[in-house]
Amino acid sequence: MRVGIVGAGICGLSAARYLQRLGHSPVVFEKNGSVGGRVSTLHQDNYTWDTGATSIAPRGKQIQRVLLEELSTEGLIKIEKPIYLHSGLRISPGNHSTNRYTYQDGIVTFAQRLAEGLDVRLEHNVVGIEKARGKYIVCGEQFDALILTPPVPQITLLLWQLGESRPMANVRYRSCISVLLGFDELLPSTNYHALLDTEQIHPMTWLCLESVKSPNRAPIGGSALGAQLSASYSHSQYERDDISLVQTVTGFIERLYGPKFQSPTVWSVTRWKYSQPESLASFDNVNSKGSRLLVASDGLSGGHIEDAFDVGTRTAEQLVEEI
Repeated sequence: MRVGIVGAGICGLSAARYLQRLGHSPVVFEKNGSVGGRVSTLHQDNYTWDTGATSIAPRGKQIQRVLLEELSTEGLIKIEKPIYLHSGLRISPGNHSTNRYTYQDGIVTFAQRLAEGLDVRLEHNVVGIEKARGKYIVCGEQFDALILTPPVPQITLLLWQLGESRPMANVRYRSCISVLLGFDELLPSTNYHALLDTEQIHPMTWLCLESVKSPNRAPIGGSALGAQLSASYSHSQYERDDISLVQTVTGFIERLYGPKFQSPTVWSVTRWKYSQPESLASFDNVNSKGSRLLVASDGLSGGHIEDAFDVGTRTAEQLVEEI
């Protein structure tokens, strides 16, 4: 069976991997120049940041076996320090003892290893789908079945072109701005690798100390930090210029770690319009039995990497079982 898959994020890659292992022929179309979607890494001037998802927490799900047993573990890092909480930048111990992992060269390594041996067409932006004589046509190629993995608003547009709709109107996404900072100063010793504002009140809802999380994320004597701004703040400031966003976040870092951190050496800003779903649709309601056009989006599973892996595999399993 030849299966077209739109999107080379973790959903799409896990579906393709499952199908290929069973002898089918998946082809993955990705609009960007690299795999992973929001599992992404930025390298700049000897600094390294995970710009979207910052760790993998297997939690006993399917991804655990793949991460620890099936894929190469070269460069795989178990994050030793936990997540602490902050309330208005006041820090307190958290209760986040779940095992978490990343890679020394960046979390995108996981997506790259999932993609090894797969037929992935990078820089192929799927803006339209056709159906003719029972086949789906994507980028001029015919497929027996199709799996759509982008965020739900983008899937809805593709379905509309086919005259189809699925019960996903309740799915809503939050936006997120990530501000990535590199300093030529060492951070003071901490008992945590990240700070989380669980109430989502402070503009900086998440701060990952990249150079504490994993070795070689900053030059010797330097520090790498990645801040993610809250959903409400990101929405209201989405069009704000990069420099003022960096200045705002640098002010938070200076309050936490002192005046040595008032001027980053390097910086970058990443905007995620569809960062994470805030509400989900039912997988069974969206994907009826026997359909050759299936949806495997985070809008059906949740925004964590392990959830994305599960829904991709589950979608491929249903396709194989039904057809």
